[in-house]
Amino acid sequence: MIEKYMSKELVVVSPGDTIAHVRNLLISNRVSRVLIAQEGLVGIVTKKDISERLATGSALWRRRPIDKISVSRVMTTDLITISSDASIAEAAKMMIENKISSLPVIDDKGNLVGIITKTDLVKAYLENYRGKYKVRKLMSKNVVTVDRFHTLSHVVELMREKGVGRVIVIDGGKPVGIITPSNISFYELTEPRRGVRVMEKTFVRKPDRAERPRYRYVKTLLVTAEDLMSSNLITIKSTRDATEAADLLIKNKISSLPVVDDTELSGIITKTDIVRGIAKIG
Repeated sequence: MIEKYMSKELVVVSPGDTIAHVRNLLISNRVSRVLIAQEGLVGIVTKKDISERLATGSALWRRRPIDKISVSRVMTTDLITISSDASIAEAAKMMIENKISSLPVIDDKGNLVGIITKTDLVKAYLENYRGKYKVRKLMSKNVVTVDRFHTLSHVVELMREKGVGRVIVIDGGKPVGIITPSNISFYELTEPRRGVRVMEKTFVRKPDRAERPRYRYVKTLLVTAEDLMSSNLITIKSTRDATEAADLLIKNKISSLPVVDDTELSGIITKTDIVRGIAKIG
């Protein structure tokens, strides 16, 4: 039953709370989503919602500081819930079929009693399915990659186009980093008039035979994948048991693992892949 694995401590905000407030709650509570309630449950917002809906677009409200934008602008309102007496397999199937990462849990009286996430299902997989799958059976082989010099706008557009939650950054064909919604959601540097993420760097130029720098100039550069990525990659081999992947995901609080065999990128295994494995087992 999902009641064993669901989280009962919920982070709840109101529709009028700002994205800045929600961001702080996500960080301080170390969660990936918050529920929105106003005389009952009305929505949910995740890190992915924030990154996708703020990173691009021309709507005037997107140009405001995040402490001026209400969470109602980016929240998802078409909520899918699950009964507290449902099975792990049922929860996995609902997440895969509806392409969502969490389910608010309702008791037999219709009261909100918890939330179950893909992370919770990965914990269930770790405890109950050892020996069922090798990593190569669950991993995705078609990995979406970017070069370390690709811009933030390219990364966001590619993630949206391919329908993925992360991209692997490669250099010379080898994986050197990973970019997830967390990397994008909390990257602060913006140029509000254009809606393009930029950063300013100060360069020092030293004339010939000068004892110390004499000229300084500031150059505005587009933020690149290299600026955003997490470079401390944790990887796994395709021949390992999938529960080992689940264990690494849980212990390191990450959502995906590049699969590397002989220094070459073979694929990627994510929480979604493991949840899909549970759904197949039934």
